[in-house]
Amino acid sequence: MARIVFTLAWAGLLIAANKALDDVVWAQYLATFALGGLYAIALTRVDFLRAGKARQAAE
Repeated sequence: MARIVFTLAWAGLLIAANKALDDVVWAQYLATFALGGLYAIALTRVDFLRAGKARQAAE
């Protein structure tokens, strides 16, 4: 459930960033790439967002 809420919040952040950078296409690409990378890192590093199998394998 936490992963779903986090994903929806992150999607809102991405939409807001793209709306704020509406006239600057290269900045939209850069923001999308950076936020996508941060999202992937957050899913792998933050404990409450990790899947149960990944948590068990790490122990």
